[in-house]
Amino acid sequence: MRDKIDEQILEELRRDSRVPITDLSRKVNRSRTAVQARLSRLEQSQQILGYTIKEPSTAETGGIGAIVLISMEIRSKGEAATRQFVTMPEIASCLRVIGDHDFALLINPIEKQRLNFVLEQIYKIDGVKRTKTIMALSKEF
Repeated sequence: MRDKIDEQILEELRRDSRVPITDLSRKVNRSRTAVQARLSRLEQSQQILGYTIKEPSTAETGGIGAIVLISMEIRSKGEAATRQFVTMPEIASCLRVIGDHDFALLINPIEKQRLNFVLEQIYKIDGVKRTKTIMALSKEF
């Protein structure tokens, strides 16, 4: 169970996941050892799943981000497909959705040729019946 101090730690990490533990401990008014123990507990309880970076937006890099909506032939093939999606570093996340499609893949900003390659790999996955690609023009927030 998270308490107020855990929430403060998480908020600081959301702002800057590379904040040194000594700075973090100062901000939450706890010892370095106590903060390290809390971080370990949050990681072990999967309250923190990882640390990440922020990359430049598509407008800055010239890369293209996309959302790929996927319909499966048979829903039971979805689990095998997700095991393949997770191996593709260009896919930022995979959401199971309801409606006309089974999955929504969020594709990181990449060059057009690389996006085409990723889409070809997705089309080849067993059970993928149909895809719809939505190109991202910019990230608003």
